[in-house]
Amino acid sequence: MRRNRSAGRLAAVLAAGLMLAAPWAQAQNFETYYGNQPWRDRGEDVKTVNFCPGGGSVTVGTRRSSDGQEQVLVTRANDSGVTDNPGLNTWQQAYPIAGSKLSNAFGVIELTGGRGFAVTGAVTVGDGSFVYVLQIDCKGYPRWTTLLDNLDPSHRATGYDLIEGGTTVSSTAGNGQIVVVGEEIDRNGRSFGRIARLDPAGNVIWDQDYDGGSDWPNLRFRAVTENLAGTGGYTDLVVAGSAWSGTARGGLMFRTDGGGAPVCSSVLATGQDHRDFHGLAALLSPNYQGETVLVGAASTLSGGNAQVYMARYSRLTCAPKVQSVWQDRAQASFTAFDVVEARTLDGRDGALAVVGTIAGTQGFLLAANHRDLLRYGGLGPRRFGDKFRESLYAIDRKRDRFILAGDTYGDWQGVGDAQDVYFVQVDPGLNTGCADPWEPAAVPVDLPYKQPLPHPIRIPEFRRVDTPLLQASDWGYACALDPPEGCPGLINNGIVQLGVSNTGYLNIECPNIDLSSGRYGTRLVGLRYMPTNGEASAPGAPCEGWGVANADPAAPVSGRTSRCAGTSNVSVVSFTYTPSTATSVVNVGNTFRVTHQYTPIAATSYLYRVDVKIDNIGRTPVNDLRYTRGIDYDIPPNTFSEYITMAGASPFLLAWNNNGFNSLDPLAANSGTSGPMTDFGPGDLGSHMDFRFGVLPVGASRSFVTFYGAAPTQTAALNALSIVGAGLYSFGQTNWDGVGGAGNTNPNPGTFGATTGAPATFMYGFKTQ
Repeated sequence: MRRNRSAGRLAAVLAAGLMLAAPWAQAQNFETYYGNQPWRDRGEDVKTVNFCPGGGSVTVGTRRSSDGQEQVLVTRANDSGVTDNPGLNTWQQAYPIAGSKLSNAFGVIELTGGRGFAVTGAVTVGDGSFVYVLQIDCKGYPRWTTLLDNLDPSHRATGYDLIEGGTTVSSTAGNGQIVVVGEEIDRNGRSFGRIARLDPAGNVIWDQDYDGGSDWPNLRFRAVTENLAGTGGYTDLVVAGSAWSGTARGGLMFRTDGGGAPVCSSVLATGQDHRDFHGLAALLSPNYQGETVLVGAASTLSGGNAQVYMARYSRLTCAPKVQSVWQDRAQASFTAFDVVEARTLDGRDGALAVVGTIAGTQGFLLAANHRDLLRYGGLGPRRFGDKFRESLYAIDRKRDRFILAGDTYGDWQGVGDAQDVYFVQVDPGLNTGCADPWEPAAVPVDLPYKQPLPHPIRIPEFRRVDTPLLQASDWGYACALDPPEGCPGLINNGIVQLGVSNTGYLNIECPNIDLSSGRYGTRLVGLRYMPTNGEASAPGAPCEGWGVANADPAAPVSGRTSRCAGTSNVSVVSFTYTPSTATSVVNVGNTFRVTHQYTPIAATSYLYRVDVKIDNIGRTPVNDLRYTRGIDYDIPPNTFSEYITMAGASPFLLAWNNNGFNSLDPLAANSGTSGPMTDFGPGDLGSHMDFRFGVLPVGASRSFVTFYGAAPTQTAALNALSIVGAGLYSFGQTNWDGVGGAGNTNPNPGTFGATTGAPATFMYGFKTQ
């Protein structure tokens, strides 16, 4: 599938998208590039659009000409990446700030109330460069531009990030004030941190440099958020950045009150390496509310061998609670640049989605736990880009997507375009059709910290300037999934609907389907009960999947596949489907051929039959054949909170547990509560079963029958399993009091779902007779 398409193919895709506006409005995952051929275009920040009509996203960066000019580039795309159709509220425009030949951009926000966007960066005027804030309306027309003066006109200052005040806990109301952070560098190369607050009209309320003193004479502020203050409001400013003295930098966390007065700071440093923070997120998950996570990198003093570095800080303080380092198994350097909290990936604390770049030329996305900042559940890290030509620097969260931005050196159109903005939209499993699985290792660390307190220096002056607008327009898909006609692999028997992928797991993209019912509806389809439109597999992290292995220590081999953890050592041989059936045939290395055949059952409409056949296509016997099937149950209407039942017996069952995030590799270790169990929960739980089938000679095959389905009650589910002879099974039932119907988007918890099985009992079964 990697990678580019011909110009004619792209034109056809675009034309279809513009003619079919309704299907394209339902977002799908893709990778695109933006920027005119004569310019070198770079993306630095990205935000989802919530208040301007039409939604979509806005990306900001810099374009550079061959004669050395630099201009701010802002790109607004719709939810399918289209960026040159005014009827869809999309555009690309460039801005030479104050008419300067040298202006760039590093940060963008959307302003509440449909007022448009604010952008910051640096503009060169005379002998120095200055932080600016530019406000543009929803169509990209400039409204005002403010230049912040420096301590000295010859200093070089840059704005790196900005926020609108009052928006941390509210998605609908901000106070209109804009906070911008960055740095100012004097003529001797000394760097001061910079924070300024502007009113909604662009007037400066206060503007300050921050001096780190003799111990930490150099400060750089890279990112800002609001977080919980001692007064109880989300008014403290929290800044991520770097502080250094001599040759070694330390990761800086700095907190001020809403007026810029220092509250506390901490520097994580060993003196033996560099540590930098580039991004941060204020945590709102109930178990971590008021805490802050910062992400960046640790590297050698020479700047090499960078590793992702993360730290979580206590409420109201600058004291680190947890730290972690992520290492690339191939020893490549990589750096995290941005992080966003994803609270609705499960019913607990969700995940931290972290974006960055490997070796400067390949973007990555990973999901980390709040608790220990190590890998989150079954969500596998991803790499993006083709032939190591892409970088990623920013991330933001849509309702059920993540959007990422950076730059690409790939000349996708073959016209000599040296560099473009790179924009990626991924599904809840962190996927595009061209993303690659990646397996970094994460370990906890515990560095000591120091507590300097930077001193503020007031800068009273600012200027208002005019900014012209220039048109810019060019884009294309680097990797796009066409809106599926009928969604390949979407099958049903009139009651149960499955979304079967080409490697045989459940959960596929289907952007034109209705949102599933209950809390956190989704347009992914995995295991759906059609009478209530209840989806049990796709919400949050879509972790249904399977794996096969030879567990013989003398010749171990395994393969696994799922939407959330990716596919490893599995290649598609064929995939066929009709409206009611689907058959996937894959190879696992050179050892296995695995067939999953999904067919309706005449005897009961509450179950789909899944015939599994494993052939030994290798040259040696498989002495210990294993098969694993797992699902993260997310049962509506109270999605991410369910009761689990695991019951029955089979001579082939090796182990079972209720952790739907366990690895689907049969050779991997498992965690969770082991079965059997009845109405275990409530919690964000699943079903994970490991099977052992003994020896599989060369050329031989092993077949067995499994089932997926849903029924309106527990009794109906048990009857259906009995009819087909499934003596081993798991149930997922919702934590719900029975009030408000199956489509309730704000359900109350209760035992009604567990005792009755209503509004639907979802199930997996294994035939034992």
